[in-house]
Amino acid sequence: MNQETLLTLYRAMLTARQIDKVEQELTQRGEAFFHVAGRGHESVAALASHLTPDDWLHCHYRDKSLLIARGLSVRSFFDSLLCKDNSASRGRRMSAFFSDPKLNILSMVTPTGNNTLQSVGVAAAVKQQASRPLVLCGIGDGTSQQGEVLEAIGEAVREALPVLFLIQDNRLAISTTTRGRTFYSLPDGEAESYCGLPIHRIDGRDPVATLDELGPVVNQIRETRKPQLVVLEVERLASHTNADDQKVYRTAEEIQHSFDIGDPITRLEQYLAENGLAEETLDGIRAEVEALVAEAAAESANGRDPSPTFVAKRPLDVELTHPSNEVRGDEQNPELTMGQALRGVLAAQLDSDPRVVLFGEDIEDPKGDVFGVTRGLSTKHPGRVRNSALTESTIVGTAIGRALTGQRPVAFIQFADFLPLAYNQLTSELANMLWRTDGSWEAPVILMVACGGYRPGLGPYHAQTLESVMAHTPGLDVFMPSNACDAAGMLNAAFRSERPTVFMYPKAMLNDIARGTSKDVRRQFVPVGTARKLRTGRDLTFVAWGNGIPLCERAADDLERAGVDIEIIDLRSLSPWDEHTVVASAEKTSRLIVVHEDNRTCGFGGEVLATVAERSRFPIAMRRVTRPDTFIPCNFANQIEVMPSYRRVLATAAALLDFDLTWEQPEEQEDGIFEIQAIGSAPSDETVTVVEFVVGAGDTVKVGDAVASVEAAKSVFEITSPVAGTVTELIAEEGQDISVGKPLIRLRTEEAVVQKKAVVLEDPGDPILVRRRPSERLPLPNRGERRRAFDVGISSVGAVTGSRVVSNQELLKATDGMTSDDVVRLTGIESRNWVARDENAVNMAVRAALDTLEKEELSVDELDLVICSTTSPTSVTPSMACKVLNGLVRGRASASLQAYDINAACSGYLYALQAGYDFLQSRPDGRVLVVTTEVLSPLLNRDDLDTAILFGDAASATVLYGESQFDRSRGRLFRPELSAKGEDGSTLKVPFRDGGFIEMQGRKVFSEAVRSMIASLNRVCHREGVGINDLNMIVPHQANQRILDAIQSRVGADVYSNIRRFGNTSSTSIPLCLNEVLPKAKTGDRFGLCAFGGGFTFGASILEAT
Repeated sequence: MNQETLLTLYRAMLTARQIDKVEQELTQRGEAFFHVAGRGHESVAALASHLTPDDWLHCHYRDKSLLIARGLSVRSFFDSLLCKDNSASRGRRMSAFFSDPKLNILSMVTPTGNNTLQSVGVAAAVKQQASRPLVLCGIGDGTSQQGEVLEAIGEAVREALPVLFLIQDNRLAISTTTRGRTFYSLPDGEAESYCGLPIHRIDGRDPVATLDELGPVVNQIRETRKPQLVVLEVERLASHTNADDQKVYRTAEEIQHSFDIGDPITRLEQYLAENGLAEETLDGIRAEVEALVAEAAAESANGRDPSPTFVAKRPLDVELTHPSNEVRGDEQNPELTMGQALRGVLAAQLDSDPRVVLFGEDIEDPKGDVFGVTRGLSTKHPGRVRNSALTESTIVGTAIGRALTGQRPVAFIQFADFLPLAYNQLTSELANMLWRTDGSWEAPVILMVACGGYRPGLGPYHAQTLESVMAHTPGLDVFMPSNACDAAGMLNAAFRSERPTVFMYPKAMLNDIARGTSKDVRRQFVPVGTARKLRTGRDLTFVAWGNGIPLCERAADDLERAGVDIEIIDLRSLSPWDEHTVVASAEKTSRLIVVHEDNRTCGFGGEVLATVAERSRFPIAMRRVTRPDTFIPCNFANQIEVMPSYRRVLATAAALLDFDLTWEQPEEQEDGIFEIQAIGSAPSDETVTVVEFVVGAGDTVKVGDAVASVEAAKSVFEITSPVAGTVTELIAEEGQDISVGKPLIRLRTEEAVVQKKAVVLEDPGDPILVRRRPSERLPLPNRGERRRAFDVGISSVGAVTGSRVVSNQELLKATDGMTSDDVVRLTGIESRNWVARDENAVNMAVRAALDTLEKEELSVDELDLVICSTTSPTSVTPSMACKVLNGLVRGRASASLQAYDINAACSGYLYALQAGYDFLQSRPDGRVLVVTTEVLSPLLNRDDLDTAILFGDAASATVLYGESQFDRSRGRLFRPELSAKGEDGSTLKVPFRDGGFIEMQGRKVFSEAVRSMIASLNRVCHREGVGINDLNMIVPHQANQRILDAIQSRVGADVYSNIRRFGNTSSTSIPLCLNEVLPKAKTGDRFGLCAFGGGFTFGASILEAT
């Protein structure tokens, strides 16, 4: 055998032995604290001469000699031993675990055996490379019995992967003997093969034989691209570690015998001497090695100590984290469900990035995932979307290996309940790879996990989320979207972040088109770690994610009908999570409820509440609605009771908001009548499509007879009747989409006892919320005494309308398909006033102001402030207020007083009243002229009947009096409560002159307007201790009669309307009403004013007649 090769091997082995010696000395002197010897295993270095630079090494912790032979520096061992900054882990890992990307030395594992699945993943990624690389996977005999080792060997055999499984067998697992206790050494003798692999046994005590016999094994791997299994028989010539004393469990004779027969360095020295090598040559090598190791140890001892790191994740650029970079799809016109959106993102990534591969159970076509998320992808990308064996640890472990080579693996776990089967790989490997290697190795695996309950048929192993366990693990990003837009945007963010991500998607939401998005999923993006406000409010904050969001939304709808202003935050990212948004919201509302379906103890809701308690500047009333510390039953009625429910969420909120809550139960079904409900074929089905009814009215059916054929997301199937009877009505129609749990067919049955229908939806009845008396309310922290404000009075209101009365007939004369009655039905409007040619926003405002000043016997010189609210200014400068002021002085010397404009759209009157009110707190002897003027008719597209039929032109003027002048007023003004919600103009837009026409999405405006006006009115009533039904009348902005009717249906007080004669005059509509209402008011009458406008702006106030 070539002497130079043997001397190279000898040098590596001797260097490893000398490192062991110096490490032991340093440990015994207290300069180091943990040492693992490789003494007796040094012949493994023989493998290095058979490897190429393209080969990958996932080494065993006693592989010092092989690491040296591969090229790892001697100093690396002492930097690691002494935990120096220059070590591969920067002092974060124990001394026996190394890595070096330049040498393809993967980050060695501490939980022995974890490297096996990673090695298989690496081999899968590099198998087709032209240089025919292989992957060394080094383990010990004790480790060989771990389940993941056996999984890895099985996977390598199944997939024919180029892995060399090298078991270093010293017959000891610390103190436990392993002979006859492994898959290759059985109680009745030595096994010849495993999983079809022949077991090659090599005497590792003999370095020359090891060198000679490893060559053919390596060559076979390169030629066949299939795995091989080698048992390298060695002696352990030292204790397990410095913390162990082998003399406790091994006799002196046994230890000595191991030295006598099994020291590979002694054996190699004898062989070299026998083959003519001079002793002086060996002495020279020994001296060189001793000096080299001593120098390296000294250099390392003088090296810099590391600083602690407080993060375990890859840092992200601001482009990936700043909330302003969010790109959402069109949720108003959804085309894709969450499942389809996820599939669209995965397809886009597969199309654009050849590194992306998908791996998981049942994800290939024709199944395409049990929920259809990957349907069609394997057909388009064969070989890159692969079915896995039914083993979660293999899925995750091999994905880590692929990621270490530079691939972008997406691994699928069918149900979150099976995450514990992969927990070792998740927490011990995936999560800490970047941290433990200081970023030299990264594993940007995306783990796709279907999760959650809320569907019949799910039970304790198909309904959990386990997000708190995932979020508790440093190094992992954890996402859980509640809608398709977030799902697409967050999955895109996971790819762009290149961080290991656990992407949990609620299967109950996968097919809900109501939570869908548009088809442009490639561009949708959600910045990492940002929450989203679904609605804004001031009274209570809901924080939830995933399936908790619909519960909060449903409860919020009920609370807002009762006049409570609710804020909902979809946390959506649990690690990292948006602490700032949650804390700021809790401080604003003083009440916080966190809703999640994971169990209570150590649930993520506790983390949210603790952080708010720590960071908030004020005490916050906080509650959790969670699953108790129990498991999820399959019985769906029980499941609803155990899981967070709409009923529990509403009850918790009602208690915090000082409401008594009762439930009005639905009427009992008539005796003898049975309704057959729509059912789904899978837990993710939200709706089904009626394909065909196979019965009709009058038909008789028996138990088990097919009554309809329906199509769900996964299949077309028949619904059968659970009772016998006669069909009385087909409630749905063929081709109709119908929600699961809704009735399809009504039967009359003669059975005395009708079978109880299975519970498929939560239906607690209709909630009745009654606000408690002040003495029964939950005390909240007082943020300071409210001082008495100066009284502010309001004058009579002057109003001017455009002189041109435009009827529906005149407006519609050039159109077909709409009648005047249609306009009245849609809007409540019969006519509206538009300006004539000689009228404009300025001269109408001046006329209204002069009229009011004359009635109030005031001159312009007696005013202290003019505020003009307008959406249709004639110029930016001068302001409309200044133009009105100029018109009032009528050519005389200009009055000297404050004047400015407000643009708050249809809420402008209330915004101006608040500004005037606040001014008069500092000037209680002052007078403020509030002017509104709106000329919108020139901004209408006469062909757009969504807007042209609505708007009219009008102006108004009101004087506000400070307390010293209060006796002149017609009513007391209570300070308005105002708010706004940012909107980009896509819902409601009023352009500049010559900049286009008014545009509006009426349906969205309707829901926002009703909700916001009632919430604002309730808020101001609550502040003043007045019940909304105690008001004599509500005077809302005259937006649309349907909006006014919707408000009337939710309150007891009368709602005033004059929209039939004037149309929607924006900020002038409330003063137009007051112009008619105040002259008839009695002393003490209280009027609730409320408005909603573009922007969005909204607010409310109370006016008490004097």
